[in-house]
Amino acid sequence: MGQDNNIQILFRKYIEMTLNREELAQLNDILSREDSQEYFDELMQEHFQSYLKNTAELELKAQVIQRRAWEKIEKNIPQVQKPKRYLFGWSRIAAAAALFFIISVTIYFFNQQTSVSTDQYVHSHDIRPGTSRATLIASNGTRFELDGSKQEIVVDHSSVHYTDGEKLAYAEPGQNITLNTPKGGEYRVVLSDGTKVWLNAASSLSYPTSFTGKERIVKLEGEAYFEVAHNPRHPFIVSTGEQQVKVLGTSFNVNAYQNEHRTVTTLLNGSVQLSSSGAASTTQLHPGEQAIFDRSGFEVDKVDAALYAAWKDGEFRFKATPLIEALRQVERWYDLEIDYTGIPAGIQIHASISRHKQLSTVLHALEKISDLKFIVKGRRVELMQ
Repeated sequence: MGQDNNIQILFRKYIEMTLNREELAQLNDILSREDSQEYFDELMQEHFQSYLKNTAELELKAQVIQRRAWEKIEKNIPQVQKPKRYLFGWSRIAAAAALFFIISVTIYFFNQQTSVSTDQYVHSHDIRPGTSRATLIASNGTRFELDGSKQEIVVDHSSVHYTDGEKLAYAEPGQNITLNTPKGGEYRVVLSDGTKVWLNAASSLSYPTSFTGKERIVKLEGEAYFEVAHNPRHPFIVSTGEQQVKVLGTSFNVNAYQNEHRTVTTLLNGSVQLSSSGAASTTQLHPGEQAIFDRSGFEVDKVDAALYAAWKDGEFRFKATPLIEALRQVERWYDLEIDYTGIPAGIQIHASISRHKQLSTVLHALEKISDLKFIVKGRRVELMQ
């Protein structure tokens, strides 16, 4: 309870912009601990709840805080050395606490104004979010355009069908099939062993109609969330080309898009073993850990694992996420072409935005956070110079 009171005091001083250097450092230290972040968010939401009936007043309040905080940041920038790599980029530098608050206030404003008309923010030709859509391709080349309203297919030993029982095809023993989602699409599949897979936009999952042999092997390009059916005698292996994830039964997320230039594996439950021809040894993950694999090998960090699986529940969730990386997620989900020319690499964001919102709402939120302005031309997004 003492810590909660301390957070309240620092929060109030932050609102009033009366924090001294020592108190700002103390706030940074508190925000670096995951057990305090949720309580801090609750304080912020409670404070701004009173402004929701007057959007003009709320926006003015956010602008004032943003201006004052940026003044603090600019004042401190010359004294800040290049930070070490942290999953929460705002946890160790003084200016970052102010930046975290700016972003949180802005995103809270946009997420809460559901009853207020957003016509002033809508681009002339708005773009709807992605939907459940995918193509199933059998090894003999037969293609099935899947019904988006059904959202999920099931593979058993005799057929491939929707969850309501409607059959797509008979399952030939040992046949390999591939589930492809386009940009702006996602889909779910239950494999023959009971493993559940959520496939994100612009991704591909190849798997057999029934698993044979000692191992259950699937191949992934793009991003997927797995809930693997437990079977200690038959390990489940996800191959992404450069990396293999070996599990017995667990929940984890794998991001292996080619344009990300790295493979990110995040473990929610159980344990997994990672290996690669480019790494000298295997790497073991425990719940709440994330492994980033690139040409130099594996790098493991503690993270908020649920953050990296939020997409399957309809949310963009960012914590100290580079703006360019966030925009790539938006690009895939809204089926866009984004011109990244001129977009600063150093901007990081902290936000939670529904993936069910139209593009204009998402872009407007990112514009407010980054102080940039985007132009939408058809399905192409550019930075306004």
